[in-house]
Amino acid sequence: MAINIRTDKNYRSAPTCTFCRGDHSISACTEILEEAEKGKKLPFSQRSYKQHYAMQYVELKANRSKKRKQVSTRKCGYCGGTGHNRRDCDSMKADRDLLIKANKAWRRLYAKNSVEMGFAPASLIKYRERDSYNYNTGQYETKEGLYLIGSELPTNLTVFAIAGDYNLRQDIRIPAVGRDRHMSMRDFVGNGSCREALTGNGYYYGNNQESIQVITKSTYQFTEDWINGDCDDILFVLKKWNKERIERDILKQIRQSLIPYAQSVGLWD
Repeated sequence: MAINIRTDKNYRSAPTCTFCRGDHSISACTEILEEAEKGKKLPFSQRSYKQHYAMQYVELKANRSKKRKQVSTRKCGYCGGTGHNRRDCDSMKADRDLLIKANKAWRRLYAKNSVEMGFAPASLIKYRERDSYNYNTGQYETKEGLYLIGSELPTNLTVFAIAGDYNLRQDIRIPAVGRDRHMSMRDFVGNGSCREALTGNGYYYGNNQESIQVITKSTYQFTEDWINGDCDDILFVLKKWNKERIERDILKQIRQSLIPYAQSVGLWD
């Protein structure tokens, strides 16, 4: 049912022209246009009141229409250019294509490295980490544990894991069965060559991969449908944010970190 559906109790009277009293609105009146044309051909002193009124109305209407056209030339909400909007923005289309391509490359890198480094579901790892402080020795104790990587991973893993803005960066928590806390992807990646391509820039306090030993590599396979699938995050940021923010918070990281590494391993053409 329409929101403003009309009924017999919601009756609206027919329009009446305020110029000629006809059964139409003044904006659709042909007589006022005719009187305005007649008035233009006459000297000022010979024009009737109706002709003066008609000429003023037509002139005012023309000025309003011109002003509307000027106001309608708005800036694009994405790139700031004029003469188009987000839907027709060539710059946004190019950035969207880059984000989609980068997301596919990032997912493929994630799938490949997760098996090698032990953070794919069903991987069995040995993890050595710092434990409680021993006041007798003046050092922290370490403990080792065997953990099976769980499958409760985010379903929407995306390239936004390398975003420059902390609030925008996707937090990827790797579940380890038997451990109280989740592990981060950087626990596994450490200072490896793929670190920035997979996890972004920033100082890292974690290990250098010596504390993790992959006991059994997983046979888990990420599907091509997932690697090449759509990404809701991309559609969201293109709709909400402008080019300046997207360039600063994600495209810059893609160009500086992801693309060079993906090219070095043959995953970017």
